[in-house]
Amino acid sequence: MSATGNLHPQDQTGYFHMLWASLAFAIMAAASHRAGEYCDWQLVVVARASLAFLFAVIIAKLGGVKLVFRGPKTLWVRSLAGSTSMLCNFYALANLPVSDTLTLMNTSPIWVTLLLWLVFDQRPTAGIVGAVLTSVIGIALIQQPHFQSGKFACLMALCGAFFTAIAMLGLNRLQHVDPRAIVVHFCGVASLVTISFLLLTNRKDYSAQLSNVSAVSALLLVGVAGVAGQIGMTLAFAKGHASRIAVVALSQILFGVACDMLFWNRSVNLVSWLGMALVMGPTALLILSKPPQQSHDLIEVEMED
Repeated sequence: MSATGNLHPQDQTGYFHMLWASLAFAIMAAASHRAGEYCDWQLVVVARASLAFLFAVIIAKLGGVKLVFRGPKTLWVRSLAGSTSMLCNFYALANLPVSDTLTLMNTSPIWVTLLLWLVFDQRPTAGIVGAVLTSVIGIALIQQPHFQSGKFACLMALCGAFFTAIAMLGLNRLQHVDPRAIVVHFCGVASLVTISFLLLTNRKDYSAQLSNVSAVSALLLVGVAGVAGQIGMTLAFAKGHASRIAVVALSQILFGVACDMLFWNRSVNLVSWLGMALVMGPTALLILSKPPQQSHDLIEVEMED
């Protein structure tokens, strides 16, 4: 078997891991939106990180996974980039309409494709470029954003998408580390980052907010769904081609719309249905088509780690 085959098991299971991870992230987003009705966004993001860390440690210990504390530099880049993305995204969600935020957050496949090209000299194929652009247009049609408020919040959402792309590429280079250990490391770092941010920016008594049963239930669901999504995404990027997995990750928009329809009675017009088709089409084609080989430069970088 070739070196490429040993390092990159390009099977289709990565796409399906990303699909159920996207469902988990959509549930997490819905629970975060509900929790935001009772709590400050800083508290919600702390719950997202710290509860996920607790659940991730329990899952790893039950599975006999050896945890990684120091680890390779790629692991730290992944965890710090993911933590920064989390803060940016939750700030944007608190200051922009959800539709605007999701549209900007889900530009991450564009950043993944550009970073692979600029950093690893992995030139995107016409199919990948077409899939990314088609999916992003589809997202805009689904969400139909207006961007009427908060230029800084818009910038934060775009920054969140950029750091998400860095985190995704980090996952694609950590095949030798158990996915559960990666999630524990990320959630631990994110807990420290978000708690420090809360103490620096919004120190207050949260006892009243945490005494609300509905708020606590929503925060627990945020943590459970968050760690499930992280495990699924980590498995996906360990098994699949980064730019393709990033496009499949856009399916969380479809799951998010389904949550809106089920829990908030959101109506979906013809334009939104067209947008869904533009997202589902590239996702289905990527799942059914044969994945390409990784570039030689990217393989060498991964071997160095």
